[in-house]
Amino acid sequence: MESFWPYLAGFFDGDGSIHFQIVRQNEYRWGFYIRPSLVFYQATEAKGGLVEIRRRLDMGRLRDRSGGMSDLTITNRRAIQGLLQRMAPYVIFKRRHVDAALELLRRLPPPRDPMGFLEICQAVDDFASLNFSKSRTVTTATVREALERHGYIGPRND
Repeated sequence: MESFWPYLAGFFDGDGSIHFQIVRQNEYRWGFYIRPSLVFYQATEAKGGLVEIRRRLDMGRLRDRSGGMSDLTITNRRAIQGLLQRMAPYVIFKRRHVDAALELLRRLPPPRDPMGFLEICQAVDDFASLNFSKSRTVTTATVREALERHGYIGPRND
């Protein structure tokens, strides 16, 4: 299994990604939560490799996407942290992603105060710049607006 970690790191470097999303969820304290995702991508016709990775890791959700692609997605924070730590010595191209993700994961779950939560949301926004994310709709500004609207924080004066 030891040769598996350099292999997985190389696969991640080429066909993987780390994402953090600010997700709306009314049941959570501030109406949002932070969801990390570690994703491996592959053409659906060759997804047998993803099936094998899932079997070896014993975690993740495998799904077929449009455009002939499949992915293996892991969203458990502790599992992602452990996987990144195991792959870290071997990652080359996505070194900044791994380092930044491990730092952000250490800060989760977020603090229980609204300003602390906003700081984590800002870290998520900052992380998104590593991925050239174009489709994010929920950002720190969205969360700040909701927290102000519900009276959890006062409006900014800058």
